[in-house]
Amino acid sequence: MSHYLKNRHRFLDWRFLACVAALSFPSVDANAKVSAPQTIWAKAGVSREQFGAEALECGLQGLALKIDNSEEVKTLARASEQLDALDTSARAALIQDNAPNAAARNAAEQQTVIAATRPDEQYARIKEKMFKVVRKCMLDHGYTKIVLTEDQRNEYSEIKGGAEARRSFIYELASNPHLLEAQREAAPR
Repeated sequence: MSHYLKNRHRFLDWRFLACVAALSFPSVDANAKVSAPQTIWAKAGVSREQFGAEALECGLQGLALKIDNSEEVKTLARASEQLDALDTSARAALIQDNAPNAAARNAAEQQTVIAATRPDEQYARIKEKMFKVVRKCMLDHGYTKIVLTEDQRNEYSEIKGGAEARRSFIYELASNPHLLEAQREAAPR
């Protein structure tokens, strides 16, 4: 692989991880209404510090997953290279051809590459691989998923005070042994 492609691949991997991280954390006003999760990780009697530290540890393990050689990343990298090649050929065609026709052809070719790549599906598969790592880590630390009730989700959505207030609410639910027993998520079949 040429030096250019190696560096480009590293850049694509870094850029992708940055996008995943940015999209994973909603940027909202501290008092904005936030959609509540359906499920949360819970562990009876866990301290707030331990809860935060273990969640962070597991999240970082998910983000550290080596995805650069995955089929999904290779597919996205090939599409990126194809789109770059189309841009280069389109610039040359604009000089020689009728500009509106060349631009329309280029746009259609780009849409064909994007449609064939299905980037949303590729990103979803990568995200699922990362979540599997997080899931395993949380289970290894003794956590269980609980399903929030509609009332709990509504209360979460109405919380004012930003992310810290929402984290406190989630911690109170997640460390409650009675909720753990009553609202445990059914095991996948």
